[in-house]
Amino acid sequence: MGAGPSFFLAVALGLAGTGPLAAQLRRDAFVQTVGAAASGEVLFGLGVTHITDAVFPLSGLSGDLTAAPVLHAVWAVGPRVAFEVRGAVRQVLSIDGSDRMPAVPLDPSVDDGTTRDVGDFELAVSFAPLGGPEGFSAGGHLGMKLPNSDETRGIGSNTTDVTIAALFSWLSGRWRAAGWFGVAILEAPSQIFEQNDAFAYAFESLWRASPRWRLSLGTRGRVSTRRLSPRGTEDLGEIRATVEWRRGPVAVDAGLGRGYSTASGDWNLRAGIAWRLAGGP
Repeated sequence: MGAGPSFFLAVALGLAGTGPLAAQLRRDAFVQTVGAAASGEVLFGLGVTHITDAVFPLSGLSGDLTAAPVLHAVWAVGPRVAFEVRGAVRQVLSIDGSDRMPAVPLDPSVDDGTTRDVGDFELAVSFAPLGGPEGFSAGGHLGMKLPNSDETRGIGSNTTDVTIAALFSWLSGRWRAAGWFGVAILEAPSQIFEQNDAFAYAFESLWRASPRWRLSLGTRGRVSTRRLSPRGTEDLGEIRATVEWRRGPVAVDAGLGRGYSTASGDWNLRAGIAWRLAGGP
């Protein structure tokens, strides 16, 4: 998989001059706003995530996972292109148990009941050159998960995964619905020269209740195309409701999610704050 960060930035810059926008970027969105933010707008966010009964099939570990700080930076490169970087600087797993033998050797420090590691960071670019700022628009989404984690810590896979998807959006009045669906090319962490191609999807509906309050409901996940997935590439899925409050350049959000696959954990609690650093109304 020869794609890299420079590839995604090149795509973004190539589409940077394709039309007007109509709303603002959002921290921790399942589907980033495209065609709905001021050109040149930059958003930087900090957050915390807590997942109960998180499961890590590669290591066989399970327990409550806390990630903080979670960084998320979004840049409206052009009127119809958004480039983003997100990931957790630190993750801590309180180990409740192990349901199977690990597929990779684990660091001896994992035996003390707690393990820590950096999270995997993701680069993504979303673009919507078709359609207008109101009504229906369409384009694409490209994402790359970087191998930042150390698989011996038990809470990461240390793999490079790529997502290629078609993106759609519909905006009318106070409502906006957006989503993407495509293929996720997942590197198998415990098998050399092996990958798993999964169906990947994300959908989010946003309601602007007032100039300061926004509510959203969304889902994101992947489904393996294989009958038996290589360990570390299992199905994932989460549904989440989020409330967001804005005042000037600051936005505060909180969300409650629920995993609906065996590798997605149980409840997912999220909260954070974001600053609009440049651009925007």
